[in-house]
Amino acid sequence: MTWDVYALRAPRGARSVEEIPDGYTGPAIGDPDDVVETVRGVAPHLDTSDPRWLRLVGPDHDIEIALGKGVRVHDVTFYIRGGDGAVAVVLDVSRALLVTPFDTETGEVLTTSSQPPADAPPPEDDEDRPWWRRLLGR
Repeated sequence: MTWDVYALRAPRGARSVEEIPDGYTGPAIGDPDDVVETVRGVAPHLDTSDPRWLRLVGPDHDIEIALGKGVRVHDVTFYIRGGDGAVAVVLDVSRALLVTPFDTETGEVLTTSSQPPADAPPPEDDEDRPWWRRLLGR
């Protein structure tokens, strides 16, 4: 199971996705190549075999970073597998990209005290997280 974290340039002061207006897309983070270089500056061991699906493997975690398919990157999604070290990496990358990371399980901003969700099967649909669908424009 992965722990998903969605990050974008959120409105100033937003501490949960409920505080993000409907339809908000946020300013672009940058061109894909610039985003990759920014991430590499934080994590030199970045695997860019697929430049739109980055990978960071650490001693206790595996993080994939989806940049999307647009000409410019407007948001990133972190797919986290593994241990406690992943949160610090996601926070460091988010700071470097000037984005706010939101835990998709809680809808709250990711912090150093955030914990991965319990090993439970994913919901059948996103009805338990309607804000997730709203943010992604679905």
